[in-house]
Amino acid sequence: MGVLELSIDVSWVIGFLLALIRVGAFVIASPIIGRSIPATGRLAFAFAVSLAMTRPVAGMIEMGELVGAAGINVAVGATLGWLSGLIMQLFTSAGAVADLVSGLSVSMVFDPMQGGQGGVFSRMFNLTATTMFLVAGGMGLLVGGLVSSATLLPVEAGISPDPALGGYMIETANLMVRKAVELALPIMGVLLMMELALGLAARFAPQANIFLVGLPAKLLAAITVVGSSWVLFPDAMTDAQALVARSMQAAIRGLGG
Repeated sequence: MGVLELSIDVSWVIGFLLALIRVGAFVIASPIIGRSIPATGRLAFAFAVSLAMTRPVAGMIEMGELVGAAGINVAVGATLGWLSGLIMQLFTSAGAVADLVSGLSVSMVFDPMQGGQGGVFSRMFNLTATTMFLVAGGMGLLVGGLVSSATLLPVEAGISPDPALGGYMIETANLMVRKAVELALPIMGVLLMMELALGLAARFAPQANIFLVGLPAKLLAAITVVGSSWVLFPDAMTDAQALVARSMQAAIRGLGG
């Protein structure tokens, strides 16, 4: 009776482990995958993408080299995950602006998608945007960026961060805030006009308790006109997907790829 022998290529095992470290750091840092997909799905995503990224890594058997390579891949994966998910926060920010101007920010509850306190509109906008992103092929966009990072910046390679990467992060954050305000602008405009009307009513009828009438009226107006912001979602999502792809490329180039 023969004995079954299994031959394991150490270079492939090392390549898989380093790829798994990079993808794992990406999953943890990415707000798109890290909070919108259950733990089992995140684990399956990490293993599947790591297998697709795996390349043999020869000549790296010293513990110090392995630890250094693991730290580099953690930095690369975390940078890719955080920067690619940053622009998607514009929808949550737009919802937060709508909550603030409508008065719904007083009803803050725990938002499991963001891991913190969130208002009604911020949760609604975030959930809708995440669903649209995944349905429109956003997952393939993220996987393609990760796989291409293994080609342009191999798992065993070192990094040489470009100072321009910090400037790109700041520019992306500014763009996110601007687009968030633009997305919430229809609600802000209607509620501003309502605030002016309520102010005039309070001025000419001081005996009336405008506050008791104003808050329900603002909530009703915000719920009524929120559909005008939904109309802007498809174009905003198209721009967001393009910016996600651009951000991943910028991160790879900025890290030395």
